[in-house]
Amino acid sequence: ESIPRYHANYGSNPLSAASAQALALVYPYGIVVDRDGRRFFDEGAGLPHETWERFARDIHFSAPGRIAFAILDSSLFEIADYQNAIKTEVPPYRAGTIREVAALAGISPSGLEQTLREYNAAARGDPARFDAGRTDGLAAGAELIPPKSNWARALGRPPYLAYPLVCAIAYTFGGIATNEDAEVLGKNGPIAGLYAAGEITGHFHGTAPNAVATMRALVFGRIAGSNAMRKRS
Repeated sequence: ESIPRYHANYGSNPLSAASAQALALVYPYGIVVDRDGRRFFDEGAGLPHETWERFARDIHFSAPGRIAFAILDSSLFEIADYQNAIKTEVPPYRAGTIREVAALAGISPSGLEQTLREYNAAARGDPARFDAGRTDGLAAGAELIPPKSNWARALGRPPYLAYPLVCAIAYTFGGIATNEDAEVLGKNGPIAGLYAAGEITGHFHGTAPNAVATMRALVFGRIAGSNAMRKRS
């Protein structure tokens, strides 16, 4: 495995990634907790592009200190090409016990230990069903709240990892209002001769479907172009 070891310089500033879009999209394969060590959403509700927008809002508006932590164990290293989902040079906190990794990350050790006990007790499905590339249906028991709908295998193989997760503006979620003819809408309806397509009309809301920006550009770009030429002639 090639996860870099924890570097003390990152301990007080988890925002120190140099990348403008630093990502750790392995969170569905473990658990996510706040500073009190408590889970607060279904990490397995969908693939990362289906959950990260809603997840980010939870962190920003609800999590203490506006920070959360993805907790994983060494089973992460068995996922083929898992490194492709980690686009940050900041290494995770790393330790041989869950209590130690909690202390390094500034998470309540007792809170995280309790959460992990409850999660592991509920993650009693067949781990052979685990499939990181799709929603595999490996759900935790119904007693686990919040639930975990997929990828629910127990965490018990050190080293334990804790990735700090915070929010940043990577996309604009709104945009110019348009209608089905790709006309830009003003206060009094369509603005004559003004059309828009692609990301300027917004990106996604609540989820991030694959190729959404391309589809907005292709579909409404064609509509806008056709309508513009029709009106010009």
